[in-house]
Amino acid sequence: MHRNSYSLAALAAAAVPGLVPVRTSSIATPLEDVDVAGVVGEDGRRVVVTSPSTTAAGVQMERDLRVADHLTGTPLQGVIPPVLGFVKLAEGGRAAVTAAPAGAPLMLDDLGASAELARSLGQVLARIHTVPRYAGEAAGVESFTTEVLHEQQSQRIARVREGDHLPTAVAQRWGDLLADEELWDFTPQFVHGDLSEESLFRSGDRISAVRDWSSARVADPASDLAWLISALEPERFDDLYAAYRKELPTATHPRLLERAQALGEFALAEWLLHGLDVGDEEIIADAQGMIADLDRDLAQLAREEAERTFEELSSEVSSADAGGSDPGRDGSAPRA
Repeated sequence: MHRNSYSLAALAAAAVPGLVPVRTSSIATPLEDVDVAGVVGEDGRRVVVTSPSTTAAGVQMERDLRVADHLTGTPLQGVIPPVLGFVKLAEGGRAAVTAAPAGAPLMLDDLGASAELARSLGQVLARIHTVPRYAGEAAGVESFTTEVLHEQQSQRIARVREGDHLPTAVAQRWGDLLADEELWDFTPQFVHGDLSEESLFRSGDRISAVRDWSSARVADPASDLAWLISALEPERFDDLYAAYRKELPTATHPRLLERAQALGEFALAEWLLHGLDVGDEEIIADAQGMIADLDRDLAQLAREEAERTFEELSSEVSSADAGGSDPGRDGSAPRA
């Protein structure tokens, strides 16, 4: 069942000894089956209470908290709000109360305007990707091989192609990317799996909290970079990526960014398939529009490449003509 902010405040009071709520605020969440509220106690404590309204949402919340709990012994401890208590729900399951994340939700505009903030996010991403594999698996996250990850992408693209939803240039590009064995020869790492503005918080020019760990898994580190490489201006992404590489204890895969770009494009196919599966015409139209934009971008790149090739050939011909034979070069006088 769904609960309003006042009911959630009562749950928070029951879960956290000594907490006396004096103010509440609703908190937006992309999950339809979860109610979330911020609660301020009379002692100034700020907490967040989360109450699942369905069994499935409860399972997802428990997974999120289990992963977060296993990460408290890693360098990520400082950006994971601790759990303060639980309370059983009348219909089954339980609500959870955590410390409120420090700062405010991260907005991409803020990230784009601050090189320091971008570098901070790069450092946090590196710490996520260096979480030992065994720590993630101990938390119960799924672990995928590169072969399985590649096959998942291939199946999605095949479904979209079979439905005749892809322009020829896009289908060709995606097919070439999937056929590039070197591109997909990487070592799976622990990843967040669902990074977004909703899951990140900032305080000044640093990332202060990371939430929503229910999609964490051992998979492709490029998946956590894909949304950023497409959303940020190149200069700002370069700031983020430089800090990311510096924070890592080992070198990145030489084609990590290329794979992140590919995954960002493949996400359009996933979005389209989601719309088709649920029969949502708005989602379908949105995905088709973005695929059409990609097709236009590829056409523009092809034109620019053709122009560069033509200019290079013209330059070579001009150079060859300039270096050809000149009358009188052998010392004889030119003919009258």
